[in-house]
Amino acid sequence: MAQSPSVEEWSQWDLLKLNSFSFGITGFILAMDTVVLPVIVLTVAPDEFKNTYLAILGISGLVMAAMVQPTIGRISDRTQSAFGRRVPFIISGAVFSAIGLVGIRLAPNFGVLFAVWIFIQANVNIAYGPGLALIRDCVPLNRIGMASSMKIMSDAAGGAVMIAVTGALIGNTGSLDWEWISLGILAFLMILAISITSVQVSRRELKAPVDSQRTDIQSSFRSVMSAQLSLFLFSRLIMITAIASFQTYGLFFLRDSVGLHNPAEALGRMTLAIASALAIGVYISGRVSDRVGRKPVVMVGAIGAALSTLWMLTADDSTQVLIIASVIGASIGVLLSANWALANELAEEGQAGLHMGIVNLATIGGAAIAKMLGPGIDALNRIPGRADDFGYHVLIAGAAALFIIGALMLMPLKKPGRESVPKDTDSPPA
Repeated sequence: MAQSPSVEEWSQWDLLKLNSFSFGITGFILAMDTVVLPVIVLTVAPDEFKNTYLAILGISGLVMAAMVQPTIGRISDRTQSAFGRRVPFIISGAVFSAIGLVGIRLAPNFGVLFAVWIFIQANVNIAYGPGLALIRDCVPLNRIGMASSMKIMSDAAGGAVMIAVTGALIGNTGSLDWEWISLGILAFLMILAISITSVQVSRRELKAPVDSQRTDIQSSFRSVMSAQLSLFLFSRLIMITAIASFQTYGLFFLRDSVGLHNPAEALGRMTLAIASALAIGVYISGRVSDRVGRKPVVMVGAIGAALSTLWMLTADDSTQVLIIASVIGASIGVLLSANWALANELAEEGQAGLHMGIVNLATIGGAAIAKMLGPGIDALNRIPGRADDFGYHVLIAGAAALFIIGALMLMPLKKPGRESVPKDTDSPPA
């Protein structure tokens, strides 16, 4: 998707519409991982092995994501259609993911739940992988900081809304089947969000000749990988592991360690607090990182995230959880925005689909490592003579250390020597 940055201005509203797909897809996955799957797992797994069963689902889904995203990204780099390179994948993946929710609700045992989750993960990543390339495809490099902020804000808003809705509804009882209602709302919000992005991108593509979409890119893993990108990937892997750890086991931490009576509802409220604070941090981070660079902003966010994560160990009621969660959210927002801008800066023109698919391997890897911690948490919680929430304390202390290590790894990274605007000559989506 080519562009003419010299004649096209990108307002914050334009950037939000471009990233609307991320609201839907990220929110969908976060709600499934954080609220829906833990609730469903409790119906098909023994309580003492709930973390292990949840880890199996998470790891297997992430393996599918790691296989799909770079492959689909590379295919989308070379795709021609009247609606653009990315939109057909975004639409088809989201629709089939929504259909898969029927299997989640009807799963009679863990085997069926496992198979359905693999199906959903495959399709949601068919949508998400190509969508990640839209910023590099469309946005001038001197606006990538703010574009990345809008992307992270879309992620946070989607996660906050969908986790809050499912957390508030899925545990209700009565004459209505609240699990069906919760899943239906998730599907509706995802389809609505990807439609906004798809319409925006497609409207511009329909005005351009199909042969204007480049297919001469000979992209490969070897051509995309570099020492710079490798260092970035290791750093991102470590920091995403820290972020995903609490996301994955947060509901059980609130129930078993903090002692909250309704952890799903508390998690939904906490997520709203995180998202609100994150939005502030993200917006500031986008503006600042476009001026002073990405690495200093990442370091500030990492230090704040580490300290506030340790602070969570002192929480003993829902009010304290909300206050601490707000600080965590602001810090992570600063970190993620600048980190994502740096990821886009490192992308070569015409290879954004494959490049961002490879970048997201670090995201997937970090989430996978976090999900593999489930058996370890269960084992630490059962150590004789230790508190029965000892595993959660080790998890949080380790996450704080990983934030600092990941940020320090970025310090040797050299600033990409690129132009402030891409070289393509067509216009981005209106």
